[in-house]
Amino acid sequence: MSQQDSVDALIRDQGVLFSEGMGATIARNTPQELFHWLCGSVLLAARISSDLAVQAAQGLRSKGLHTVDALVAADEATIMRCLGENGYKRYDGVGTDYLKATARLVQDHYNSDLRNMLDDDPDAVLGRLKEAKGLGDTGAGIFAREAQLVWDVFYPRLDGPAIRAAETLSLTTDHGALVSMAGSRERFVRLAAALTRADLGAPSEAVRQTVV
Repeated sequence: MSQQDSVDALIRDQGVLFSEGMGATIARNTPQELFHWLCGSVLLAARISSDLAVQAAQGLRSKGLHTVDALVAADEATIMRCLGENGYKRYDGVGTDYLKATARLVQDHYNSDLRNMLDDDPDAVLGRLKEAKGLGDTGAGIFAREAQLVWDVFYPRLDGPAIRAAETLSLTTDHGALVSMAGSRERFVRLAAALTRADLGAPSEAVRQTVV
């Protein structure tokens, strides 16, 4: 088996984007979809399983609490109840505070559109993302990992978990080589998600069988 086989198996078996699991369609590159992914990144950055964070972000969307205006207008009890009912009970209070503060930040500083924080400096954009309460380096990296699908400033990007998984699976960590093996920008982003899933949990059996 080759590294190409591993890349193909990762994308095929574990390449669902975390944002997709939440119901956010980043490929649209719209304020609403990007903000929903930012909320998801805030939830994923907490010390809780990724599955529960995804479930909580799904819950926000199902209640219409995934937009800037909706979160700013919602009372804290409503948000807290939504998070608690969707697996985020341990952090529902903190999560509510973070989400409300993040919504106000995006509304006040970026006219409710995250695209207004963009420029050509990835570190500067990451710094602006970290202004969101509770996001920090980890959360900003989570957001960037899938936002690179539409934000050129971050492409191509692999963060810590994906790099660890690549090393474990005897894959190169050279971004150019992985972009080439992935074959497209979307597939590279799915590869980054797949490697992250492999690090957080475990590689699928099909992926393990390809390891050189």
